[in-house]
Parts: sequence; structure tokens; C-alpha cells
Amino acid sequence: MKATAGDRLLAHADGVEEKDRSGVIREVQGSYGEPHRVARSGDGHGGPVFAGPDAVDVPT
Repeated sequence: MKATAGDRLLAHADGVEEKDRSGVIREVQGSYGEPHRVARSGDGHGGPVFAGPDAVDVPT
């Protein structure tokens, strides 16, 4: 999953009672757009993200 700053990161919920999470990628610190990324979530929190197999990168 290659990413660039400004893309949206969407992580699907793990369970029935959980909601999908999303955020905006602010910085890509891995080489060639690979992990890890710095993202800011919809609730304003931000930090490093190591996206798992339940996450997708939505290009802008």
C-alpha cells in the first residue's frame, strides 16, 4: 500500500460494535510510500500509524 501526504487512511472495524476509523496522512516516513505514516484522525488526534491488513489507503 503506497501512500502520499494528503491521502485518506481508512481502517475497517475489528468487531460488530466498533466503527470504521479514518484519518488524513500528514507525512510518510517509510521509503517509497511504505509504512510508517503520520496521520491525524477525524477526532483531531495524531501520531504514527502502522496500518494493518484491515486498512486501505484512499488516494486524493
